[in-house]
Amino acid sequence: MLAAIRELDAEPAECVLVGDSVSDIEAAHAAGVAAIGYANKPGKRERFAAADVVIDSMAELVTAFAVDEL
Repeated sequence: MLAAIRELDAEPAECVLVGDSVSDIEAAHAAGVAAIGYANKPGKRERFAAADVVIDSMAELVTAFAVDEL
């Protein structure tokens, strides 16, 4: 993840990861990147307690980017 951020000439604080697994959320936070948990299956929402925002559908993604915590 950090290699991709460097390639884009960005800073971690400028980036957001959308992930569908707990390890995605953990990796994002380890890199200093905000994390959106994509709960794409029933019951998955509860697993993303560490995510900055949790969405249930990609249609919610635009709204998630408007959240002040990101």
